[in-house]
Amino acid sequence: MDRSSSTARLLLAVGLVLSLVAAACTSSAETTTTTTPDTDPSETTTTAPPDSPPDDSSSTTATPPLTDVPGSASDSLDPASVERIRSELAELIVTTEAVRGLPFLETPTVTILDEQEFSDRVNTLISEELDPDETTIDQAYFSMMGMWDDQTDLYQFLIDLYTEQVAGFYDAETKEMVVPASTDGFTTLQEITVIHELTHALTDQHFDYNDEYELRFDEGTGDDAVAMSVLLEGDATYFQLIYMQELSAARALQAAMESLTIDTGSLDAAPQWLQDDLLFPYEQGLTFVQDVVSEGGIAAVDLAYGDLPDTTEQVLDPSKYLRSEGPRELAPLAVSLPGWEEHDRGSLGEWGLRLILTETLPSGAVTQAAAGWGNDDYRILTDGDEVALVLSYVGDSESDAEDLTNGLIAHTRAQMNVGESVEDGGGLLFDQGEVYVFIDRVEDEIFYIAATDAAAGADLRTQLGL
Repeated sequence: MDRSSSTARLLLAVGLVLSLVAAACTSSAETTTTTTPDTDPSETTTTAPPDSPPDDSSSTTATPPLTDVPGSASDSLDPASVERIRSELAELIVTTEAVRGLPFLETPTVTILDEQEFSDRVNTLISEELDPDETTIDQAYFSMMGMWDDQTDLYQFLIDLYTEQVAGFYDAETKEMVVPASTDGFTTLQEITVIHELTHALTDQHFDYNDEYELRFDEGTGDDAVAMSVLLEGDATYFQLIYMQELSAARALQAAMESLTIDTGSLDAAPQWLQDDLLFPYEQGLTFVQDVVSEGGIAAVDLAYGDLPDTTEQVLDPSKYLRSEGPRELAPLAVSLPGWEEHDRGSLGEWGLRLILTETLPSGAVTQAAAGWGNDDYRILTDGDEVALVLSYVGDSESDAEDLTNGLIAHTRAQMNVGESVEDGGGLLFDQGEVYVFIDRVEDEIFYIAATDAAAGADLRTQLGL
């Protein structure tokens, strides 16, 4: 759904295809009943083979005839190629309806562009979503936190990353599928990606999710937007996987071989936390939707759009979503610095805390340190090249807060240029290096301050009464 994350979707598809090559050897040309992955074997989804539309007698669909797919195409393209792409898309639209178990309310609009126009469209969308000035501040923050090499330009890195192997996307704002033209039609791996994107188009028609998604990013905690993206991408990934399970052995092998040619240089060069963050909505989304299906069947996925997950804690532990466990009460931070501006505010959430600790602690220790999340509130302030973070946190218990405190201290010492620490006022003070840090735990609460300007860090500590 997120236009800029097509790379992550494609890469996840690669892994799934490779894992399904052997399984595909048992697939049949007949209609199959597929047990949904990692769910109760009694929960099954019956779908038609991907190479043919479902029997009209058993399928209710609002899709017009195959030749009536609306949309536009580049004037530079060969009409015969355009017609072939439209025909293939029309068949994939019908297949998506069968796999997802919902009809399109109207045929999605399709825009077919030549290679240069498609590249330009992708670059335009990315430039709209990435502000160079804001990204410069983000880079300063990540560098302060020891999560980014300050010698690497974050803005250009993200441009390179997001334009790497984009295979097509659904634009939720314009309600259109945008695909590059090919004289040979879609490859199997491209079909898998198109099924994923068409699932977004289908669910958007039924559940009209984009306004809420944008609202969460603009006015929410940030953590709530990530949690919602896990549902959206998990939905599309889950049913993409159902489609892939029905590929013949030959087609699955073809997709697997094609995946080996994908250039993932930019992703491979990213820090581990960034790689994890890009893939999180797809990998964790698949797990989340599997658990929802196991609990209530496919209908429970549809119902989830009316009862959206609000925190990454809920999607990391779906049992907390299913029992509607929300965040604990936490007073919002009220801090400011003369001459400084607030760059960002919100909640890191359990997932955001895990990302900070990813390259410091073993994976099991990262999970333990962040798993007791009750709530958090943060502010990022900036003044020119200077940046500061203020974080307040409450755990589910005092021991949970202690686990996270130990993790943050370990990260601060290992990754941030802070120098030696001293105990000060009940907390731990680092003020001998290039970054000022103060961390204090009071029972189940944590206060964490980091600043590239020591005077600003000390001022923030005073404001918090620490």
